Amino acid sequence: MAYSDYGPPRRSRRRRNIVLIIILLLVVGVLALAVRYRTERRESIDYLATAEEVAIAHSEMAERLGTLLQGLGSEDRPDLILRLETLAADANEARRTLGDAVVTRPVAEVSGLMTVAVQSWDDGIAALDEAIIAVLDAERGDLSGEDELQAAFDLLRLGDRAYVSTVEAVGRLDPEIVPAPLPPVSYVDGEFAALYDATVIAQRLRRLGSLSEVSDVALIGTTIPEPVSEGTGGVFALPASDEFVVEITVSNTGNVVIERVSVVVTLQRAASGEQIPPLGIVIPSIEPGASETLPFAEFDPEPGAVYTVTAVATLEEGVVDADPDNNSWSLIFKRNTE
Repeated sequence: MAYSDYGPPRRSRRRRNIVLIIILLLVVGVLALAVRYRTERRESIDYLATAEEVAIAHSEMAERLGTLLQGLGSEDRPDLILRLETLAADANEARRTLGDAVVTRPVAEVSGLMTVAVQSWDDGIAALDEAIIAVLDAERGDLSGEDELQAAFDLLRLGDRAYVSTVEAVGRLDPEIVPAPLPPVSYVDGEFAALYDATVIAQRLRRLGSLSEVSDVALIGTTIPEPVSEGTGGVFALPASDEFVVEITVSNTGNVVIERVSVVVTLQRAASGEQIPPLGIVIPSIEPGASETLPFAEFDPEPGAVYTVTAVATLEEGVVDADPDNNSWSLIFKRNTE
């Protein structure tokens, strides 16, 4: 009897192939999930590290802003505005840094809350900058800047509260993906909480006239040689000397740069009324707090005669001098003959 070779039914072979394909797909799927898990885990850690970096930056900014409000009045307007603008720029940079971070599923809640906090802080600092300028530039009796201050403080407070929720959300995450706890950050409810009162800050700003843009120069003068004594009729005696120089010092006592300050010195003889041609110099510009000393050596008053020397500083047309009374100086003098 002859027997033929046995082979598995075609249906069985097909089932076996399907099982192998399914197993292969499962293995590929598991590997893909593993890779995805590792990538997601790494990106989650990176996001939380970025959030920590941004939080540290805002912790420092909150300290800087509190110090600024605490010291209102210790600096002039340009310096105050510069500090505010620097804070606003730093807050905006922190906002961009957080916005560039990759958000994964595990940190989605943290990201949403942290975004609200950072955006509120950024908007609040920018609004505070504008509010302070509004208060400084407001007409007497205009209280609108106070409302702007309050709106800015409310934005900062919203950021503080959102950040508290952010910290709580981080506490609910898998500890293995949290590189470090988020630092404490608080603008309005922290160490400087008492300063964030719109009415108080507005009142302080209004009292600080030095923070308004003030153009003012002060002028003082002397002679070389210097007067040694005052005689009858307020006439000062100058020692006998081969030289005679009128030395004028012009100081910018305002808080803005003043350009093209004109200084004119005149010399008039008392007895005859003779007036020598005046001398003049134009100072191109003077920074706030700076001074310029100008020598005028072309005069040659006669020894023994009484003269009046006068110096006057004037600002450009259209620039209002806050205190014109300190823009001039004069001296009645007589040069000794020996």
